Amino acid sequence: MAQTPISIPSLTPGWNLDAWSFTPTETPAPHPVIVMANGLGCTKLLGLAAYAEEFAAAGYACLVFDYRRWGTSDGTRRNSVYVSEQQDDYRTVIKYARQQPQYDPQRVIIWGFSFSGGHVLSLASEPSLNVAASMAQNPFCGRQFPPFQFNRRYITLFTLGLLDFIADFLHLPPVYIRTVAPPGQIAALTAPGAEAGFASVTQRPSDFPNEITASIFFRAPLHNQPRRALHLIQRPILLTATKGDRICPHGPVVETSRAVPTAELVEVAGDHFDIFKGNADWEQAVGAQLAFLRNHFPV
Repeated sequence: MAQTPISIPSLTPGWNLDAWSFTPTETPAPHPVIVMANGLGCTKLLGLAAYAEEFAAAGYACLVFDYRRWGTSDGTRRNSVYVSEQQDDYRTVIKYARQQPQYDPQRVIIWGFSFSGGHVLSLASEPSLNVAASMAQNPFCGRQFPPFQFNRRYITLFTLGLLDFIADFLHLPPVYIRTVAPPGQIAALTAPGAEAGFASVTQRPSDFPNEITASIFFRAPLHNQPRRALHLIQRPILLTATKGDRICPHGPVVETSRAVPTAELVEVAGDHFDIFKGNADWEQAVGAQLAFLRNHFPV
C-alpha cells in the first residue's frame, strides 16, 4: 500500500483538514474506502495508522483525518470540541472521497473510536449521507449530565467549563484542562487506566499535548445524538465492546447493538485502548473488522 499526505478543504474557508491517504497497490481501483477519525482528545497520530495499514493491505483504501482545530489540521481555538463541527468534517471527507476516481463512491465506510464512534452512530443514521457501512469501536453512546457533586473536582470543572464558554463567546483565549489524568484530578477523562491507555498509543510526547478546552465538561454530555436515531440505521454496522472498558462502558454498547437490526457485535475482554496495536485485544479487534469488511465488501 502507499501512504500519502493530503489536504482537504473544510467548510470553514481557509481551513484545511490534514489527512493521510492509504491506497492498496495489489488490487485495482476504484477501491472501497474507509473514512477514519480518532476519539476525544486524540489525533490521527494515536494508533490510527496501524488500522489503516491493515485495511489497505487487505484491499481497502483509507482516508484518515484530523478535525478542524486538532492535530495538523487548520483552525482556532486549538484543541476545542464542537460536536456538530466534527461530524461536518466527517461529511466533508466522505464527499471528498466520492469525488476521487480511485475510490468507489458506492462503497464508502465510516470508522470511529470512542467519541468518534458516537459520531459514526449518528452519521450512519443519516439517509442522505448513504454510507455503505459503519464500524464503531468502543463507541460513546451518549450520557446525561452527572448529578451535582459538592466536591472540589466537580465545582472546579463546572467553573472552568463555564469560563471557557464565556471566553469562546467573547473571543478571548481558551481555558484549558488536561485531556487525561489520574482519578480525582482535574481533566476531561480520569477513569482508572485512562492514562496508561493514552500512553499505549502515544509514540512521542509531542504527539499528544494532553490539553482540551474546559467546555468539554458541558459539550460531552450534550452529545446525546448517538442513541436518538438508531432505528434509522439501515446499512451494516460493526460495534466493538470491551468488557473491561472504564471510559465507554460495555453495557451501553451492547444495548446499542440490540437496538440496531443491522448491527454486528464483537466483544473483547480488555479495557478501552486494548484494541490498538501492541495491546491485548488488537488481534481480535482488527481480525473482526477485516472479517466484517470481507463479508460485506469483498475485493
